Amino acid sequence: MLKFMAQLPRGREGIAPETFRPWAALRTVVMAADTLWIGVFVALALMQGATRQAFLSAAFFVALFTTSSIFYNRLAFTVSELGLTVRTLAQEKTVSFDDILRVDVLPGFLGTSYSVRTRGGLLSFSSLLAGHQRLCDLIVRRARLA
Repeated sequence: MLKFMAQLPRGREGIAPETFRPWAALRTVVMAADTLWIGVFVALALMQGATRQAFLSAAFFVALFTTSSIFYNRLAFTVSELGLTVRTLAQEKTVSFDDILRVDVLPGFLGTSYSVRTRGGLLSFSSLLAGHQRLCDLIVRRARLA
């Protein structure tokens, strides 16, 4: 495996940041569902005799899939020399590896969930992230938990 080296401000070399995002297929499917429901909503608007209930139902799914699409396209976990940076809809937060206390791996019926316990609270991610196992391994190694 090749490791790309990046120059750090203090003049020492380190491993380049690595970013983990939701699977591209998941983001694509959610955007396709959003597009479909926008089409349904437009078709209902053009159709004579569509009920109010049909409009509300289509509007609900447009809002649901638009919000999901924005969320999945923004979500990112980045491992760098500074620590673990988590980017969500509302915020971007960097946690030092020294502040990571524990990582719990919880296998489940629909996939694996990871809970990262820090001095500042709980961070979590799941197997919906591409490379989730590598992300967990990097966090454990860099936080010296193993």
